[in-house]
Amino acid sequence: MPEYVLLSRSTSPREHENEESESLLSGGQLLQKSTVYNSHNRTTFVWLTILMVVIAISTAAVLQIYISTTFRLEPIGSPVDVTAAFRMLQPSPNLEKGRKTAFQMNLRGPEVVFPGIMVRVNAAEPDRRYQYGSSVVLGPSDSMIYHWRIGHRSWPKCYINAWVPSPDELVQGNKSYAAEGDVTAIEIWKLSNPDPESLRMMSWNIRPERLSLMGTVNFTSRYVQNSVHELDGQQLKWPTPLFSCSGMLNITIEIVCTSCRLQFEQIFSFPALGFELVELA
Repeated sequence: MPEYVLLSRSTSPREHENEESESLLSGGQLLQKSTVYNSHNRTTFVWLTILMVVIAISTAAVLQIYISTTFRLEPIGSPVDVTAAFRMLQPSPNLEKGRKTAFQMNLRGPEVVFPGIMVRVNAAEPDRRYQYGSSVVLGPSDSMIYHWRIGHRSWPKCYINAWVPSPDELVQGNKSYAAEGDVTAIEIWKLSNPDPESLRMMSWNIRPERLSLMGTVNFTSRYVQNSVHELDGQQLKWPTPLFSCSGMLNITIEIVCTSCRLQFEQIFSFPALGFELVELA
C-alpha cells in the first residue's frame, strides 16, 4: 500500500518572507546609494561649469587688457563718432584756378600724337631697304624706326605709350595683332635726328645712331593694366619713356623687342593700336 510522502520544499514560507524582506532592503540601499551618487555628480558638474566660466571670463579680461596696453587701441565710439571720423574728400582748391589759367594761356588738353613715319629695319638682312608704311614688325632681328615732328606743344612733358584696346574693341574696329613671347618690356631707344626724308627708305646699316635707352613700354591691354595696382601712375615712373617736349618737337626713336615677336598694322583710326606719343598733363 502506497505511503503518503510529503514533498520536500526548498524554503519554508517564513524563510521566503525573510528573503523578500532582505531583497527589498538591499534594493532600497542600492537605490539610496545611487541617489546619493547622482546628487554628488550633479554638484561636481555645476561647480566645474562655474569654474570654467570664471576661467573664460578672466582669460578674456586679461587678453583685452594686454591688447589695449600693447597696441594702444582707440576705444570704440558711438555710431556718430565713427561717422564723424571719416575724412571728407574735398575738391581741389586749385581746380577752378587751373581751368582759368589754361583758358588764359590758351592751353589745349593733352593729346595723343600719331607718328609721322614708321619704317622697319632688319639686322638679319642689314642691307635690305624697307619703305615706310603702316606695317609694324618686331622680333629678335626686326625693329621699328618711328619719327615725330610737330609744332609747339602746350604741355612740357610727353611719353611714348603702347595702345592696346580690348578684344571687343579690336573686333569692332576690324583690327588684330599677333604676339609671341614677353611683350611687357619693349625697349624704346632715342636716336639721332636725321633728315626726315631719309627715313622714308631705311635699312639696318644706315639707320640713325642709338643715343640712349629711354625706357620700356607694356604692349598689353589697357584694361588688364588698369587692374594691376602696381601699374597705377606708371606714366610718371621709370621705365616709362618720359621726356621733355616743350616747344617744337623733333624726335626719332627705335622700338626693339629681342624677347618677343609682334606684328600688326598701325592705322590712324579708332580704336588706337600701336605706339604713339602722349602729352602728360
